[in-house]
Amino acid sequence: MTVRTVREIAKQSAYPGGNGLGSLDIVIISYAEWATAMRVVPAARAANIRVLAFVDDVSAKDPEKLVSLRPDGFILQRDLTKRRLEDALIRVSRSETPMPTEIVSQVFDSAIRILKTSHPRFVELTPREQDALELLADGLSNKEIAQRLSVSLHGAKRLVGNILLKLNCPNRTQAVVLAMRHGLLRDRN
Repeated sequence: MTVRTVREIAKQSAYPGGNGLGSLDIVIISYAEWATAMRVVPAARAANIRVLAFVDDVSAKDPEKLVSLRPDGFILQRDLTKRRLEDALIRVSRSETPMPTEIVSQVFDSAIRILKTSHPRFVELTPREQDALELLADGLSNKEIAQRLSVSLHGAKRLVGNILLKLNCPNRTQAVVLAMRHGLLRDRN
């Protein structure tokens, strides 16, 4: 790959439809200039131009911001060298996605946090809560759950309350339906 032309795009010139981008192959944007990046990236996408993003330390710690523009590759500004820039440009031109490990970690950590708070598969029930959930699914009352698990009625109520809280359900029926829908119950053959 050979870089034939490098030019700076005036902040005012990149609007939807590709105006001001001409016949570029790759546009480099900086998260440090967020307002400009937000105009340039959609214009580049509309013109089928690949986008390489320079990421400053503040933006590198904000996974939502990192993924919101969906560039074709990332370079941490603090790690920028001629060799890294050349490698990133080559990879982006090949439709690869150069992405520093630090950014990958931030994005995955953020995804895990989101999934844990929004997806029941990531609900962590204690073994006793899991047992109580199974008994709930069998239609047992709190008194029957207490007897089966050899706990007090108060203990059974607390287990059921914890399950409802962790599954974010207002009642037992919804908790069982949600648990069945998301595979939280053991095989029920």
